[in-house]
Amino acid sequence: MLLESNIFESMLQSNPNLDITKIEYYGTKFSVRETIDNVLRVGGFLTENGFNGGSIGVMLPNIPEALFTLYACGATGSVCNLINPRLPTLHLKKILLATETKVLFLYDALYSKHYEMLKEIGVRVVLCSPFYYRKLLKPLYLLNAIKNKGLYFEDLLKYKKCTPVHNDGREAVAYIHSGGTTGEPKTVVLSSYALNNLARSILTTVHPNKTYDAERDAMLMMLPIFHGFGLGVCAHTIACSCRIILEPRFLPKESVKLIKKHKVTHLAGVPAMYRKMLGVKALRDGRLKGIVNAFCGGDSLSGLIKEQFDSALKEAGSDAEIVEGYGLSETASVVTVGIKGKTKPNSQGQALRGNEIRIYDGEKECSPMEIGEIYVSTPSLMNGYLNEDIKNVVSIDGKDFLKTGDLGYLDAEGYLFYKERRKRSIKIGAINIFPQEIERVAREIDEVVECCAARAYKNGKPYVRLHLQLEEGVQFNSSLESKIKRKIEREIVRYAVPRQFVLEKEIARTQMGKIDFNYYENKK
Repeated sequence: MLLESNIFESMLQSNPNLDITKIEYYGTKFSVRETIDNVLRVGGFLTENGFNGGSIGVMLPNIPEALFTLYACGATGSVCNLINPRLPTLHLKKILLATETKVLFLYDALYSKHYEMLKEIGVRVVLCSPFYYRKLLKPLYLLNAIKNKGLYFEDLLKYKKCTPVHNDGREAVAYIHSGGTTGEPKTVVLSSYALNNLARSILTTVHPNKTYDAERDAMLMMLPIFHGFGLGVCAHTIACSCRIILEPRFLPKESVKLIKKHKVTHLAGVPAMYRKMLGVKALRDGRLKGIVNAFCGGDSLSGLIKEQFDSALKEAGSDAEIVEGYGLSETASVVTVGIKGKTKPNSQGQALRGNEIRIYDGEKECSPMEIGEIYVSTPSLMNGYLNEDIKNVVSIDGKDFLKTGDLGYLDAEGYLFYKERRKRSIKIGAINIFPQEIERVAREIDEVVECCAARAYKNGKPYVRLHLQLEEGVQFNSSLESKIKRKIEREIVRYAVPRQFVLEKEIARTQMGKIDFNYYENKK
């Protein structure tokens, strides 16, 4: 794999057989050759209209157009500004202005919602539809195209193919909008070099002897491309190795159906995705037989979900297991990963090849099993934050380390155990309490769907308040309250036992799909 190159060159060099399938989307297949052709035609549009070299907005679900545009950015020396399609108009406007974006590839169903704002700030729009490449739903695409009367993605495919640029990959190629290590909204600037190194690190760690087959193996892309995990792992790493099966919107039944239809071998998701798939009866019909690897990140994986999904894999005849990883947008996603057959309970595995993890308590490096802040050194480190100074990268022994703001520890074998965001930890009775640990234990109770542990105060003293989303039809009573308290006291410590319980219809989440603990911390 080319490391010192843009992501397009790296993807091209990693796929010498131009005739094998690279992307599949509801019956439409794109060979490597067809993928490259579409990428270069989108690049031709960007170049001929003077957009190349700038910020290219991509506000799309997981559809072929999103991947074509991503690699067109690499081919033209542009930056792919990946934006969550669910953002409200004012937030979108702020991002487009801050990134100086002049053209936006937009999900056509959102056109009318943002039309006036986009017209006001002078952003050119390329409309993209999830129905264009779906033969049975093509009439819906045509109806929307007539209604919107705008420039559609299909018009770009008439452009002359661009001549790809060559560079060392150090320049920005993607913007990821993240909470940052401080929890404040930031735009992470990633280079091709970072994404290329991430792909190599994953492939050489998970498949040290190149045990994947470019034509046979496939990843179901359930995670959105605007998410660091989706971009770095499901998109670029897989584009440089095997087939990508696109799912525009995660729906548990649809995911299970696609796994069988496309003979999926690799899965990557957040815990909630695996939990929801477990609720699909068809999952038990041998559909997981071909799964080789199932990766989980983005949130804490409960022991119960892992146990149940691993059981479903085993019943289907697969020797895979869910393995956890740890990463951040600032590191192009994954920095540690578990390897099947070598996992440890509640661990996020060991550092990927080329990465290093250290734990510090202030300026002191921690001993094994001692909790401190997680520091990460990796060649997939971001260039920085857009329009902001980097304050969370320090030089140690000649290497750059990212101060993650996360707490955890390493064991004697270098396995990472993530505990909590530093700002979330609660000190009660001189004991550090980790809300995420409380949530992990509470989720293992059958009646609990989801929960969020928050810091609350009484007479100036902190205590734990647990917000609960229960299974439909379950009533919260003294018996269930006692059950939760006993389990938390037995498995963690009595100081972690919640003093207050609040029932929620649904646990609030951030725009990135994570539990919005700030909302509950500030809730009276």
